Amino acid sequence: MIQYCGVSFKNPMVIASSPLTSTIDRLIEAEKAGAAGVSTKLAFIKQPFYGKLRMHTYLKNGSIICYDRRHDMEESLKLIDEAKKRTSLKLFANITHDGTDPDGWSLLARKHEEAGADLIEANMVCPNVGLSTRNIFGSEAISSSEHGGAVTGQNPERIAAIVKVLKDSVKIPVVVKLTPNVADIGVTAKAAENAGADGICVAGAQSSLPLVDIYNEGKPGYHLLNGVAHGSLGGPATKLMGFSLVANIAKKTNLPVIGGGGLETWEDSIMMMMWGATLVTVCTAAMWYGWENIAKQVEGMEKYLQKMGYDDYGQITGKSLQYLRSSKDLEALKGWASVNTEKCIGCGKCEKPAHCDAVRMVNKKAVIDPEKCVGCGICEALCPVKAIVMKQA
Repeated sequence: MIQYCGVSFKNPMVIASSPLTSTIDRLIEAEKAGAAGVSTKLAFIKQPFYGKLRMHTYLKNGSIICYDRRHDMEESLKLIDEAKKRTSLKLFANITHDGTDPDGWSLLARKHEEAGADLIEANMVCPNVGLSTRNIFGSEAISSSEHGGAVTGQNPERIAAIVKVLKDSVKIPVVVKLTPNVADIGVTAKAAENAGADGICVAGAQSSLPLVDIYNEGKPGYHLLNGVAHGSLGGPATKLMGFSLVANIAKKTNLPVIGGGGLETWEDSIMMMMWGATLVTVCTAAMWYGWENIAKQVEGMEKYLQKMGYDDYGQITGKSLQYLRSSKDLEALKGWASVNTEKCIGCGKCEKPAHCDAVRMVNKKAVIDPEKCVGCGICEALCPVKAIVMKQA
């Protein structure tokens, strides 16, 4: 069992607030796949617009959602109530208030606590509420009903004020889901901590625009959608940024972190935990590859723990943080790329990097001059048969 904000989870896997968590049938499927918890679909008192799911999906990088249907409060409360009766999942109630008054936040939190939510997840991340408007037209264009999501998550003072209201309103833990669209997420996370937040969640949601059709007047790559807005990015492109965000929060606060963004394999999830996450959260991988992806990740994480001799997940959380230091304190170790000529197939890919003078092909085998090798490691990454390894002098 894992303790997160005083709530027990059977494993680290939480399904992120998304179309995956919008109906009771999907929550039941999430539990069957092995998830320990879910964050229910984003709820407003009354959603500002009624969208339909439209995504730009680019399998090499990720997906962008700029238009989707959320939940009005009453349907969200019904979902929480049903999930409490029909599953053993730990339930995060993902809520946001799009007005400037704090009373809306308080109402949403109290009602969801009464319905049976285990934790409140204050959504200060969604870029589709007001951030998309501001990114196009400027701050003055944001209406009085577009102040939830990422617009709130960019303002430390407003974060603190809302967290205090939430903490005064409910007894269950308050987790703040923060936008990555800031200069330093450590600052906004610290504001939440100082105001009394119990935990932080960060997972993708970088404000993004899609590929366009260069042969059709630059039309954006969304199907069945007229127009385009800045949307929420998820999938592989967000993974490395997610590591950085989680590590930043873990170093600058004492709050437990839920980390996500592009986690497609159990190895990805273990790495996220090593960068400081107590729990992990997944969305895009299940939307692309099905619930079996969740099952594989949960099984893989459990087997990894046993294989490596760890007693619990707490022993791996934050393991990689010990290596973090400022750029000026890094030390470049002398070394070079080395080729296993028996494995080398002579494809020449390692000879391509334009900045490299160390690699040449001799009799259809790669040969590397150690004196010219700068140690970048690109050739190792490019080699399709793993014939190249970096060796320290």
